[in-house]
Amino acid sequence: MLCYSPCGLAEEDGFEALDALLEAQFQYTDDTLEADYQALDAALKKAHQRFRNEIEGVWGEGEVVLPGKSAWVDYSLNRKLRRSFDFEKGFVQIERIFKEDSELDSVTREIQAAIHAAAVDTGADLSSKDTLWQYASQDLHNRAVTIENPVDTSQRPVMADLLDIPESAVVLNVLKNATKPMQQSFGLSPQQENPAVQTSSDTDKQAHRPEMTAMVIAMANDQKKIMVTIPLRQNYLSSAAAAYQPKVLIEAARQSLPPSLLYAIMETESHFNPRARSHIPAFGLMQLVPASGGVDAYQHLYGEKLVLGPDYFYNADQNVELGAAYLNLLNTRYLKRIRNSLSRIYCVIAAYNTGPGNVARAFVDSKSVLVAAEKINKLTPEAVFEQLVQRLPYKETRHYLQKVISAQKKYQEMDQLVRL
Repeated sequence: MLCYSPCGLAEEDGFEALDALLEAQFQYTDDTLEADYQALDAALKKAHQRFRNEIEGVWGEGEVVLPGKSAWVDYSLNRKLRRSFDFEKGFVQIERIFKEDSELDSVTREIQAAIHAAAVDTGADLSSKDTLWQYASQDLHNRAVTIENPVDTSQRPVMADLLDIPESAVVLNVLKNATKPMQQSFGLSPQQENPAVQTSSDTDKQAHRPEMTAMVIAMANDQKKIMVTIPLRQNYLSSAAAAYQPKVLIEAARQSLPPSLLYAIMETESHFNPRARSHIPAFGLMQLVPASGGVDAYQHLYGEKLVLGPDYFYNADQNVELGAAYLNLLNTRYLKRIRNSLSRIYCVIAAYNTGPGNVARAFVDSKSVLVAAEKINKLTPEAVFEQLVQRLPYKETRHYLQKVISAQKKYQEMDQLVRL
C-alpha cells in the first residue's frame, strides 16, 4: 500500500510533504523537458551546419539551398541532384550538377527518375530523404537522448493533388532540347535565365499538361547544372487547402475556432508546405515550436508533456490538431481576460507568432497579460488592431497579423460549415 504522508507526522505536515513531493516531480519533469529540448535544438543546429558544409563542398559557395518554411528541399545520396518543392512560388525544381558533357545521358536518367519520384513520394519517402533529421537523430542517439518522432506511414503521395507530370517522352524531349545544342546562362535567377529552351510539345499543350522548362546553366566553379522546372497546378493553394479540409473542420469544431483562422495561419506560416521548417526551429503546416507550442498543445490534448521531433509535426493531421489546440489555449487560457472576442482573436493571432508576453508589451510596459487586458478592454477591436500593428515589439509580428487577417477572408465560407 502506498502511504503519501510520512508515518508519525501530523496530517498538516503530511499534506505539506505531499505538496513538496509533487512540486519536486513537476520540477523534475520540466527540467527533463528543457534538457531534451536543448539537446534537440543543439542537434538540429549541428546537423544544419554539417549539411550546409557538405552541400557547399559539392555545389560551391553561394549554391547552398536548404529546406525552409515555404519550400521543401532534398538531395540525392551523392548530393549532386537537388529537388525543391516551392509552395509559395508554385513549382517543383530539379537540378543536377555535372562537369563533362559525356555525363549527360546518365544525368538525364537521374532527372527523369527524380521527376517521377516527385509525383509519387509519400510522407514516409520524404522522411527517408530528410538528411538534416538523420544527422540530428544520430547526434541525439550518441547523447542517449530519446525524442518522440513517429514517421508518417501514409501511402498517399504528398503532391498527388498539386502536380501533373508530363509523359516520359515529353520529359525526354525537353531534356534533349535543353542540352543539344548547349544553352547556357550565368549567374541569373531562374526567372531571368535563358528562356530559349521551351519545354512542352504541341501535343502536350493540347493535353493541357503543365509547361515544363529545362536549361543548362554554367556555374562559377567550372561546373554546369541542368535545371528543370515544373509548375504546380493552377490554383494549387486551393487544392492544398481542400486536402486538409476534413481535419481542419474537425479540429476547428473541437477547439471552438473558425476554420478560416486555421487556414489563414497555415497559408501564412507555410503556404501549405506540410514539411515546412524554420530556424527557430518550428515544423509543419502551422509551424509549431517543439519547446513551446508543441509541448503546451500536446499536454492540453493528452495530459502529458513531451518534446516531439520533426516527423510528428510533418504529419498533417497531427500538426493541425496541435496547432488548433495551441490556438485554443491562447484564446481560452492565456488571453482569456480580454473580453471582446474580436479583440481577443487579434491578440491570439499575434501571440501565435510572438507569445502572449510580447502582445502585452504592445499595450503596457511589461509582459503582464493581466495588466494589458485591463487596457485592451477599454479599447474597441479596431483600436486594438491598430495598436498591435503599430506597437508590437517585432516588425515580423506586425506584418504577420495583417497577413493572417487578409488570408482569413479567403476562407470565410468554411466558417459556415462549423457551428461554434
